[in-house]
Amino acid sequence: MAKIEDLIARIPDAGLRIAIGNEVRELKKAKKFGLVFENHLPETVQLPNLPVRVGETVARKRDSGEILWIVKSIQKGVATLRPMIEAPTQNEMPVDVGIDELVVVRRFGDPIYPTLVSVDRVNRGGPQKPWHTLIKADNFHALQLLLFCYPSSVDVIYIDPPYNSGARDWKYNNDYVDKTDTFRHSKWLSMMKKRLLIAKHLLKPDGVLIVTIDENELHHLGLLLEDVFESYLRHTVTIVINPKGAGKRNFARTEEHALFCVPKTGQAIVNANMLRDLSRVGLSTEMVQEEFDEELDDEPAELADETSDDGSLFEQQLSDDVGLDELPFPPDELDQWELRHARRRGNESSYRHQRKNQFYPIYIDEKRRVVEEIGEPLLPLEAQPSFKKKNGLTPVWPIDKEGNHRCWRFIASSMKKIHEEKRLVVGRQDPTTKGWTLNYWIPKSKTKNVKTVWWHARHDAGTHGTSMLHKILGRRDAFPFPKSLYATRDALLTVIGSRPNALVLDFFAGSGTTLHATALLNAQLGGSRRCILVSNNEPGATVAGKLRRKQIYPGDADYEAAGICESVTWPRCKFVINGKRDDGTELAGTYLDIEGHEKNLRWSDGFEENIEYFNLDFLEPDEVARGDAFRSILPILWLIAGASGEREDSKGTSAWHLPARSPYAVLIREKEFLHFKERLAGRSDVDWVFLVTDSEENFALMRRALGKKYKCYQLYKQYLENFRINVAEVLMD
Repeated sequence: MAKIEDLIARIPDAGLRIAIGNEVRELKKAKKFGLVFENHLPETVQLPNLPVRVGETVARKRDSGEILWIVKSIQKGVATLRPMIEAPTQNEMPVDVGIDELVVVRRFGDPIYPTLVSVDRVNRGGPQKPWHTLIKADNFHALQLLLFCYPSSVDVIYIDPPYNSGARDWKYNNDYVDKTDTFRHSKWLSMMKKRLLIAKHLLKPDGVLIVTIDENELHHLGLLLEDVFESYLRHTVTIVINPKGAGKRNFARTEEHALFCVPKTGQAIVNANMLRDLSRVGLSTEMVQEEFDEELDDEPAELADETSDDGSLFEQQLSDDVGLDELPFPPDELDQWELRHARRRGNESSYRHQRKNQFYPIYIDEKRRVVEEIGEPLLPLEAQPSFKKKNGLTPVWPIDKEGNHRCWRFIASSMKKIHEEKRLVVGRQDPTTKGWTLNYWIPKSKTKNVKTVWWHARHDAGTHGTSMLHKILGRRDAFPFPKSLYATRDALLTVIGSRPNALVLDFFAGSGTTLHATALLNAQLGGSRRCILVSNNEPGATVAGKLRRKQIYPGDADYEAAGICESVTWPRCKFVINGKRDDGTELAGTYLDIEGHEKNLRWSDGFEENIEYFNLDFLEPDEVARGDAFRSILPILWLIAGASGEREDSKGTSAWHLPARSPYAVLIREKEFLHFKERLAGRSDVDWVFLVTDSEENFALMRRALGKKYKCYQLYKQYLENFRINVAEVLMD
């Protein structure tokens, strides 16, 4: 805009100059700088299980999802359709189409009322383990459901969205997007933004989003995350997934990227404590030493093996220089503290001219070897330090053995506080320069920083992704480019290694690697981490084209059987938990442990986990309001209650529903509240209570009578209102 304003200033006509200037100022207010992309037609999803009725929005099964119609009337199996006209000047004539050629369509953002229909399940974890969940659905609608169930409750969201490489690997409005689509990138961004806006509301205050991506959308995604997760820290990790390199012009790509969005909590959330080799790359000893030298510039740094300038061991705990009586903490707490150099020693921001207020003298008593006084910064920069003693005290300046003017780690006021706390220690004297080393005590860091480049054999996507999936499913070409199991596990480990009851979500589930990795973490570390997967059931572009040419469409049995969720995601989840395929063939292999070594955990052992596979379907709101959909809503209530215990069915005809082995209860007839409350008193395991009442006043009274022990929902009011308005509000954020 600066150049435009310069040109405006050269307009000789004052009136015209002012008028154009005013218009440009208004344009600048409305113009969005940074990531700019087209807001395309609203995304739609086809719902083949819903009946075609008058007033419904539909599409022809053989057409693109962007060509939509409204059902005007139906007679003898033939629907009269009028176009859903976006431009009021259009005047399209109605057409007659057989209802068996139509499919109901919903636009994203339209109210939907979801239900979960059980398809299959595996129970190997017993009653003490919660249930993992696989939901077959478009992930936008599944996210709407999950936002109702788990607002601000998810520990980590790990997603591997389509990379938008131009290879027809994803759909927009039921059309595969390829490299000929000039709006390919903006369609991808439009698709991702809707989902990320909802995902943000699912994360805990200390929850982390991890998105894996390659170079096709890396930079676009980075800007999008900066927009949606503006208040978060954002980090990029490079993972070498193909050491040989993929054949590309000019370069052979070996890596992909994992983008971490981490909330600013003031504490370390991501760490490499449980997987030490993620805290350093597999480099030579010399390169690792250089890495540690660089780390000295950032607090906290790991210095257990660091050496001082004169080559002596830096961490001099209980050396000749530090006695037990001089410690600023009880001696039995020594293992909780470490000594660090008081002078900055790295190559970045460690020189006087870069931190002029951190260049000052520290006066020591050489005989007693103690710090006595902290001086003031030496300014201006041209002033030279004095080495004359002051009242018998020797000045120590942050000058290295080459004579470079460095700086102390802290400004003078902060160093004075450290001195007052008796944490500043005089170290050894260099026999050549006669200079003194000053150290300070600091509590040992409880976390290890995660390096931003991962180069380990276990992250090879060929061996531990594609080949592993072939061995699990017993067939090739089931899924293109699955993730390395161990790359996914390690990414999760940095966030939930110390969270044994973490909730994990992957709404681009693909081949199911995230569930596999979560189960492996539980087996190797213990715990009951729970994973929710969401996957659509689209076949690959080639298979889908063949099916459509045979007039086989979504909703038809042959089409559904070929879909990714049905043919890949669920079989993998089921097989790895059981340790064998459906035909009884045991899986052959051994899992790598946390450090990358083979241990005794065999694939054929399976995992002691529970998982249920659901199809997301839709309800009529009037049916819900009348209470006729109780059985259909029960799986959602069970999900809200942590998917814990055996899920029980009920028609909702009794006064209440109190499952014997799940921690929730439903009051169906509010007149029976007192008896219901008495029954609840005998169930110490129940945490969630759903109260069916139309009266907000009665709901408030019952909730108050139950006390603070329970988390209460008002059915069916909260359910209906949530799906009518909640997501629309989120998307407007």
